[in-house]
Amino acid sequence: MKASDYCTVTTTTDTQENVERITQTLLQEELAACIQSTPIESAYRWKGKIIHSKEIKLEIKTKVSLFAEVKKTIEKLHTYDVPEILMITMEDAKFDYLRWIDEVTKKPTYVEQVNEAVWQQGS
Repeated sequence: MKASDYCTVTTTTDTQENVERITQTLLQEELAACIQSTPIESAYRWKGKIIHSKEIKLEIKTKVSLFAEVKKTIEKLHTYDVPEILMITMEDAKFDYLRWIDEVTKKPTYVEQVNEAVWQQGS
């Protein structure tokens, strides 16, 4: 177990309903150990305009080996055309915290483990 085997996935959305749908699905499918949501204000360029909006930021604690499935799930449930989905690996995280994430999230299948190993070799 290395800290770099674990990550935080960040996404934003515009409604509490979408937050709840993403959160419940990821937790029920054991793709995340913890999801925190925080209201934020965003400013961005979209289709030639500068947009200011209220959003909700989700910080999803999970394993790198589950990232592809987390990403696919967010894309399926998200209301945005181009959702932000960022993965940041954990560094120097406390061992007990990592063990907890490992215990409450699903174990990758053999195929997922092989794919992850191939992906890491290519990086």
